[in-house]
Amino acid sequence: MSETTELSALREQLARHEHRITELEIEAAFRRQTNDELDEVVRGQDQRITALERRITELLAQLPQTTD
Repeated sequence: MSETTELSALREQLARHEHRITELEIEAAFRRQTNDELDEVVRGQDQRITALERRITELLAQLPQTTD
């Protein structure tokens, strides 16, 4: 293989690697964004669950006490 051909092959390989790195960076950014959005949803659900648990406790306290 001539030096020119080898250099050309290395440049092509470098271009492919750079393209793949760019694709991976885009994918990582998308996954980070998705993770952040899901984290926000989970935090909101946790707050709602906590509020519902508190309300259930309040309602149970208002029920008349029965003795079996």
